[in-house]
Amino acid sequence: MPKLRGLTTVESLLIAAAFIIVGVIGVLTFQGIGKSAAESLRANAIVTADRGGFDVTIEVLNGKLTGIYLRYGPSGGALQLLTTGSCITSTTTNAQPNQLNLVAGQSATCRFQASLTAGQQYTYVIYAVDTSGKAVQIAKGVVTIGIS
Repeated sequence: MPKLRGLTTVESLLIAAAFIIVGVIGVLTFQGIGKSAAESLRANAIVTADRGGFDVTIEVLNGKLTGIYLRYGPSGGALQLLTTGSCITSTTTNAQPNQLNLVAGQSATCRFQASLTAGQQYTYVIYAVDTSGKAVQIAKGVVTIGIS
């Protein structure tokens, strides 16, 4: 019959060290997940349009925004890319849409020039760019250009 014995002090310390190491790795992993989620870009956009182009008001809800751009086209057609325009922020009145520096709680209004036809429906998609250069789609929709 085998003789049962308890763990030695060295074995107990090794097991305790293994649990501590696994715990530390778990905490570091969850902190990294929380940090990336807290820094991810979230924003709202409101879009209006007239025959001269699109007006986009963007509000940063979370993260940092360095730029926005717009894709548009006639409903059902191919989308064109608009990256140039001018923006008004709390610190400047003529910022380029790709040179913004907004953080949570800040907003900007940008004008994208385009020649649009009255009575025509246009589809648009708004993208926001975060500090790492990643573009995130924040809005899409359809607008009808008024007659006046």
